[in-house]
Amino acid sequence: MTARGRAACAVAALLIGSGLFGCGRKTVDLPDAGELANHVTIRRDAYGIPHILADSEEAAAFGFGFAQAEDHAAEIGRRYLSARGQGARHFGEAGLAGDLAMAQFDNMAAARRAVEAITPLYRRIISAYAAGVNRYVSAHRTELPAWMPEITAVDVLAYTRASAAESLGGPALLRRLREKYEGVLPSRLDEENAWDDAPGSNALALGGSRTATGKPILLGNPHLQWGSLYWEAHVRVPGTIDFYGSTLPGVPVLRAGFNDRLGFVTTNNAPDLEDVFVLKVDPQKPDHYLFDGESLPMQRRDVAVHVRNADGALRQETRTFWSSHLGAVVYRTPERAFAVKSTRLDAFAYYEGFYVLSKARTLDQWLAALRMNFVPTSNFTYADVDGNILYVWNGRVPVRKEGGDYRLDVDATTSADLWSRLHAVEDYPRLLNPPGGYVQNANNPPRFVSARDPIDMTGYPSYFERGPLALRPQLALDMLESKQRFTVDDVIALKHSPRMLLAERVKADLLEVARAAGSGADGPSDVRSHLIDGAAALEEWDNTVSAGSRGAVLFQRFWDLYSRAAQPLFATPWSESAFATTPHGIGDRAAAVTHLAAAVRAVREQFGSERVSWGEVHRFRAGSLDLPGDGIAGTYGAYRVMTFEPVAGGPTRVAGHIPGRSSPVGFGDAWILLVDFSNPATAWSVLAYGQTARQGSPHSSDQLRLFASHRLRPAWYTEADIQQNLERSYRP
Repeated sequence: MTARGRAACAVAALLIGSGLFGCGRKTVDLPDAGELANHVTIRRDAYGIPHILADSEEAAAFGFGFAQAEDHAAEIGRRYLSARGQGARHFGEAGLAGDLAMAQFDNMAAARRAVEAITPLYRRIISAYAAGVNRYVSAHRTELPAWMPEITAVDVLAYTRASAAESLGGPALLRRLREKYEGVLPSRLDEENAWDDAPGSNALALGGSRTATGKPILLGNPHLQWGSLYWEAHVRVPGTIDFYGSTLPGVPVLRAGFNDRLGFVTTNNAPDLEDVFVLKVDPQKPDHYLFDGESLPMQRRDVAVHVRNADGALRQETRTFWSSHLGAVVYRTPERAFAVKSTRLDAFAYYEGFYVLSKARTLDQWLAALRMNFVPTSNFTYADVDGNILYVWNGRVPVRKEGGDYRLDVDATTSADLWSRLHAVEDYPRLLNPPGGYVQNANNPPRFVSARDPIDMTGYPSYFERGPLALRPQLALDMLESKQRFTVDDVIALKHSPRMLLAERVKADLLEVARAAGSGADGPSDVRSHLIDGAAALEEWDNTVSAGSRGAVLFQRFWDLYSRAAQPLFATPWSESAFATTPHGIGDRAAAVTHLAAAVRAVREQFGSERVSWGEVHRFRAGSLDLPGDGIAGTYGAYRVMTFEPVAGGPTRVAGHIPGRSSPVGFGDAWILLVDFSNPATAWSVLAYGQTARQGSPHSSDQLRLFASHRLRPAWYTEADIQQNLERSYRP
């Protein structure tokens, strides 16, 4: 076993007594698929959710893979082929950039090496998962695309690493280096505003002092493209694991959810997990660099990637990549080579981290699992039946020299310039059972987990996440401060609140500016008329993006135009001393006049009236369902986060299934989980686009009406509930 594996086993000793983790020195031979199938039963409930009951963890993983493939086989295949660096071969030009990133970071070779470095238990689990997927593929080969592969444990690890490789090999990092060293001008699209909000997720935990029952409530609400395809399941191996939650196709474990004792959910955070080290090129030797007083050669790899053209023919693209002993070289100048060293690239136990967390049954066990530091990113929000609530900012963050500038690149001439170890999880910001009775995260920096109990960041390294508080988490704090105690129904209503905080912050100023300009003598009469009419429509608007709101379409069009041109955006910018009440006001009054008039004209031309309702323009669609939509991007200060895509043949925008697309379109709210930790724990959830991508199944659209009407369904957990709501039971 590797040193990494031995360290994991040492930490895991805290958990072995409860059967939460297994370690050993030898790989256990995996029984064949037929034998595994004899030890697992899949019970599908009335919404198609698989409740997997197995005699062993391997059998459960086998059933998990089979059930996931039943619902999303083609998507698993697509993702795994891309992780192999074969996306362009099968899917065309769109896969080329990803394939080149897989080649640059040698993704499959790294995955093959990692199979021997992971813990034996996890190796058995991912092997069994792959066997489950393959069993389904073998039995349904004629129903699946010709390119559908059979997979192995190596594929699981390659997929685990693929997003990191694609990110580091993508254009963003290279563009930043070129901006610095070649004088390339930054794109306007890359400029950040202090108030802006990146895509992400919502999560909160209320302690007993803030709930009607005196017991905690946990809410999880991730935001991804609907084509990411959240998938629910329940895994039970008696005496070992009994966890209900969600994951994504291709991921062999559940990533968030609950058991009868505790639950946890995640939101994206922004830990600094990599550095670009600047190596000095040896002027005497081509393709060498100077390090620790020696001239070291860069390693050259010439790779060929096959791309399927539109006519079906294959062409070959060749590239040359270089690497150093620190990692892949992503950029070069005549004097320097820029090598990436990243903790994400070797986080092969990423998904094992979620698996071990899901086996915990007490806070101490859960924290012991987290201390293994397998999960490279994410904020964790936690609650349990013992009354605990917890927020943890988590990552696999290198221990760096304090005072250095690690925002982009760092000079490296000796080993002393490099980092060599990671922070312990205990080093990270956390908040356990705060006096204010709640924790929340909407992708905000850790300081702002609570308005009542903000985390003091002065004692943490400067390279830990900091920054302004965006409007979406500001709205979360405002809603959590709106009442002292919450019921389950209150939390459901909070989650679906259609408020738009941006409108609340700037509309009064906008109306004043518009009316002053509209009633004046300057400017064309049609512009003044548009300003008066636009102000009237916005004054009547309720500042929400509910389906029936009239004025939201106009305001969004105005803000999109205004925010591209205004300098400054706000009259009062964001400040840490007023972190939950700034920014506010219109900063560029002349731009506001110009762009409100333009917005009125554009909305009238497109929809016939500036008072068109939000739900007329934005629709939820699946099969025969065509429902009014609500929600907007979190950038506008919304907690009901939704974006919609335009469809051909009209101005309507859609989230859901549209003709010609194998996956649903849209972004934002899709999977919502709420757990009430009254005794016993009770949970509700909804999966907007349904449990399966198979369009002939009723479970591809049977939850959309619930989602559109702000309702959740029971997440059946107990054996009695499963049996009472059983649709079918079978072995894989």
